[in-house]
Amino acid sequence: MTKFEFAMMIASVVVAVGMTEIVGGWGRMARTSAHVKFDWLHFGWTLVILLWLIQYWIGMFTYVDFQIDYVIEVQFLVIPTLFGVLAAFAITPEMPREGSFDMRAFFWEKRSVAFASLVVFSLLAATADFIIIGFDDRAIQNLLAHGVLAVIMTTMIFTRRIAAHAAALCLVVFFFVVMAFSTIQVAG
Repeated sequence: MTKFEFAMMIASVVVAVGMTEIVGGWGRMARTSAHVKFDWLHFGWTLVILLWLIQYWIGMFTYVDFQIDYVIEVQFLVIPTLFGVLAAFAITPEMPREGSFDMRAFFWEKRSVAFASLVVFSLLAATADFIIIGFDDRAIQNLLAHGVLAVIMTTMIFTRRIAAHAAALCLVVFFFVVMAFSTIQVAG
């Protein structure tokens, strides 16, 4: 097992925990006897967090050809994912067995933790590029992309404007769609 495979295995498990929390939350919402007031805004952001975790996991493959020698390099493959998982847990509610549950009210209550976690996730992911790759064009492009995402997520912490959240959702989903149709860049 290479050092990259070792680091990727740990990060994969962490990412899987976050993905499981979100998808499990959707399942718990579908199974509950309580009246759930569905909210597109909450659903949209949970979908974004799920896509972000998947995208980060796919993006880690770009490190396959880089020599990983230091503990800090392994840590920076894993630590950002922990904040992605924190965002997943923050945005996924525990469903009551009966009564009613307002997803929009829950979203407004928990958004600060979720978006702050995504800001840290984004900034640590950009830092990982510089620690593992060094200062090259790809690391600088990733820094700019993560910087824009961090600014968007920071704005979402402080606003309750539906139009701002809708615009941010559209922008971030567009970013992930563009990334989905790009090629995976590896060294060599």
